[in-house]
Amino acid sequence: MKKRTYKAETKWIEGSKTETKIRDFKISIDEPLEFKGTNTAPNPVELLLAALGGCVILTYRGYAKKVGLNIEDLIVNLEGDMIPGGWLDDQGRERRGFKQIRYEVQIKTEAPEERVRQLHELVEKKCPVHDILSHRTEIKSKINMVKAIL
Repeated sequence: MKKRTYKAETKWIEGSKTETKIRDFKISIDEPLEFKGTNTAPNPVELLLAALGGCVILTYRGYAKKVGLNIEDLIVNLEGDMIPGGWLDDQGRERRGFKQIRYEVQIKTEAPEERVRQLHELVEKKCPVHDILSHRTEIKSKINMVKAIL
């Protein structure tokens, strides 16, 4: 099966601020004040929730058309639980990521409830970000040292 490679480049700006370039777009990332950020942009885990919400909506819209279900309005409310400062846990006592992510889909449609439930089950199976978060994804990294010029 053919695969598509997605790319992003993230650069440190200052303090807790970063900027990510994706195609012709720039996304800022920062931390809230309570995590010693400047609260100028969402933090990485908030963007992860946004990615899931956006993917769920796009998958709903795509499959609703395929199954002939008309959607008038669609909202996804998301929340996730983490141990506060878990990424700073040097003793390794806690997993550093979300313990649980929950989302609720608010859908406005005239379709019967059973068809909407079937669509929801299909979306959970077909949404790529849902799949990434629900199953272990291999991550490979490497480091490239650039010598500082004095």
